[in-house]
Amino acid sequence: MTGKDLSHVERWWILIGASYALESVDWKHQVKGTQMVVLAADPRVPIRDMPSDTIRLGYLSVGETNRHESERAEHDPSLLIEENPDWAGVARVDLRDPRWQDRLLSQEVPRLLGMGFDGLMLDAIDVAPYLEQKDPARFAGSRQALRQWAAALRSRFPNAIVIANGTNALPDVAPFVDGYVIEGVFATYDFSRRLYRATTDPERDWKLAQIDAALAVAPRPVFTIEYADVGDLALAQWAERASAQRGFRPYVGVKDLNGLP
Repeated sequence: MTGKDLSHVERWWILIGASYALESVDWKHQVKGTQMVVLAADPRVPIRDMPSDTIRLGYLSVGETNRHESERAEHDPSLLIEENPDWAGVARVDLRDPRWQDRLLSQEVPRLLGMGFDGLMLDAIDVAPYLEQKDPARFAGSRQALRQWAAALRSRFPNAIVIANGTNALPDVAPFVDGYVIEGVFATYDFSRRLYRATTDPERDWKLAQIDAALAVAPRPVFTIEYADVGDLALAQWAERASAQRGFRPYVGVKDLNGLP
């Protein structure tokens, strides 16, 4: 593994949701002092104009595809397993399918790196353990497929900086990534109740256990995304402090991750 040591990264943010405000952003000012950003492949974002010392990572969904914004699975409906009930138009895919794996490695990753990104943030990797647990007979080998795909990614793009966003799939990709991202450790968005709230003790303990499991495989910096409503400074500041006290590197945003810090 090569990648990069991200232990110096403390100030970072993520912007992957659709936003009409992107065209008016002063990106040089916005990125100033930021050590790492995670961005969607939006043509309005001037990736190459950002400071060279800011790590620029492109968003890559490994286990899902957005049917509204992507044609990645449109011509291969057999790849689609089911809809994600929390996100309209997003469908889970079968990570074991070599067509999907090759599409990511041969098309999506080169496209992002060709845009000027220094690397990737892998998302939706938890689809692998989710499907394997949901129907062990039908989806046997999903986690192994994820591990093999992550190894192939690292082998094919050894200089790319890679972080992974997940929970119980983090140990699977741990040997092949440079950092871990985990959402809603201390503050989350509750899709069933449609509100922002602090996590419960069992929720928090489970996510912390997943972090510990990944760290046991490979020690890497841990970045958390905490969720708080705009104006709820009490929840935002508490979650940020709680995450930092654990030695994590927190960012606080809204559920769509479409706002600037």
